[in-house]
Amino acid sequence: MKLASVPWHMGFDGNEIADELARQSYSHLLIGLEPAIGITAKVARRVIRDSISRKHEEHWHSICG
Repeated sequence: MKLASVPWHMGFDGNEIADELARQSYSHLLIGLEPAIGITAKVARRVIRDSISRKHEEHWHSICG
């Protein structure tokens, strides 16, 4: 297998299309209950994990006194 560096995704149709769709997405309003804020998957996992841990601890304390 040979790897190649492609600067700025130029010259590859799939990458060109993905780049164009990403550019178009910036001009569309997001529809939903809350404003959207882009976060990384790592941050999302941490927030979810922390929330679950906190709820588990609260539940544990409620049944154990």
